[in-house]
Amino acid sequence: MNTLTTWGDLVGVLSRHPWRTKVKIPKGMLPHPQVVGMTLSIGLPEGQVADYRYAFSDGSGVHVKDFGGHYQVHLDEVHPGVDPIEHLRRDAPEALIGGSVALGAIIGGIFGKSWQSALTGAAIAGLAGVILAAKPEEEGGRG
Repeated sequence: MNTLTTWGDLVGVLSRHPWRTKVKIPKGMLPHPQVVGMTLSIGLPEGQVADYRYAFSDGSGVHVKDFGGHYQVHLDEVHPGVDPIEHLRRDAPEALIGGSVALGAIIGGIFGKSWQSALTGAAIAGLAGVILAAKPEEEGGRG
C-alpha cells in the first residue's frame, strides 16, 4: 500500500475487497480525515479515540477509526447518516442484536414488573433482532 497518496486511493483499494475489510494506515500517511470532508462520528468501541465518516452518493460510506498512532479504515454498505437501521442491519448486526436485547429487557421489565418479564422481553426482542439482521440471499454486493 505504499502507493497510497490520497483517501480516494485507499477507498479504491478497499472497494475491490468485501465490505468491512479493515485496513490499518499509519497516521501521517494520509491527511487528517476532517481535512478531506469526513465528519466526526461514533462507532462500536474498540479502543479508538475518534471515529470519522463520509457518505458516498450511492449511500455507502467510509468509516475511519483513529487509534492514536494509526487509522483503521473500512467501507460500509450503508452510511448511518443515510439509513441508520439499514446500517446496523448490514454493517453492525451485532449492535442491532445487542440493542434489541437491551430494549426488549427494558420494555419487558417495565410492563411486566419482574426480572422474568425482562428476560422474556430480551429473548423475544433478541430473536427479532437476529431475524432483522439476517441478510437475504438475493442481496447483491461484494460479500
